[in-house]
Amino acid sequence: MNVEKIIESIPAMSQQERDRVRANAENLIEKGSTVQKAAAAKVVAELDEVAEAEHQQLVDRLSGMEVSTRVVEAFTTQPMTETEEKIVRALIENPNSSSTELSRKCGWGGQSWHMHFGTMCFNRAIYLWPAPKSEARETDFYSGILADWSEDNQWTIKPEVEAAFAELGVTAKT
Repeated sequence: MNVEKIIESIPAMSQQERDRVRANAENLIEKGSTVQKAAAAKVVAELDEVAEAEHQQLVDRLSGMEVSTRVVEAFTTQPMTETEEKIVRALIENPNSSSTELSRKCGWGGQSWHMHFGTMCFNRAIYLWPAPKSEARETDFYSGILADWSEDNQWTIKPEVEAAFAELGVTAKT
C-alpha cells in the first residue's frame, strides 16, 4: 500500500471514496500486519484531518451569512425530498398550527410532521446552525432553526426562512 499516494489523493476524493478508504484502513488496523496497521493509522489520521479542515472552511464561510442565505445554501446543496417539500409547504400554508394539525395537512397522523421537520433540519444542521437549545430536553432544537414554536404549541415559519424557500420555488399553492 502506497500510503503517501493515498494521503495525497484524499482531498480530491468524493465522500463515498473516502468512506471506502476509511473502511479499508480500519480493517487493516484491526487485521493487518504491524506495518499495515501503522500505514492504515496514518491514512485514518489524514482522513480525519482533511474532514476537520473542510468542516472549518465551511463554518468560516457560512458564519458571515444571513439565515436566508444559509437556508438557500442548505437546500441547494442537499435538495428537498418530496416529503420535505410537503412539510415545508404545509407550514407555509398553515401558520400558527400545531404539529397534529400540520401532520393532518400532510395526510398523516399524530405528530409525524414534527418528526419529519426536525429530521430535515438536523440533516442540514451544518448549513443551518446554530440550533437553539430545547426548553423541554437536553438537546438542540433543530426545528427552531427554521420555525418559531409558541407556548401554546403552534408553529410558524420564520419570515426570512419563508423568503428563502420562495427563492427556491417552495411557496403556498394558490
